[in-house]
Amino acid sequence: MKPFIAGIYALFLFAMASGVYIAYRNAEGLVDNDYYRKGNGWFQAKTAEKMLGLEVGCPASMSLGSNELKFRLTEHGKPLRMADVRLFVGNVSDRSHDFSCPMRETSPGVYQAMAVVPFRGKWLVRMDLAAAQLKTTRSWFFDIR
Repeated sequence: MKPFIAGIYALFLFAMASGVYIAYRNAEGLVDNDYYRKGNGWFQAKTAEKMLGLEVGCPASMSLGSNELKFRLTEHGKPLRMADVRLFVGNVSDRSHDFSCPMRETSPGVYQAMAVVPFRGKWLVRMDLAAAQLKTTRSWFFDIR
């Protein structure tokens, strides 16, 4: 009976050590460095958005395959023109298909880019906006079925 219990104990220790090693090797970096400064920047950006009256119209949905994403940006009801807008699209569970591209202004206040969704799952769409008085980010999640 003693060898059986010793074997189970050794197996338990091996499993624990393996788990710690795998967790250490595959750390995802969930803890953000300098979070206070970044959080403070987020509050400043939201205050600037309110002062400018920024409104962002996002696409209602995305589908599998090629998607034409259009965002309508207005400040105090008027189109936001000549802003630097970048689009990021990434899968929540697989980083290998993440991509980022600049968006072009197709009409006053309407910015457009193409995004390819190669497989089903939860996808993050993030728009990074840099205008004269503002630098902000907006994010949306889409469940592609």
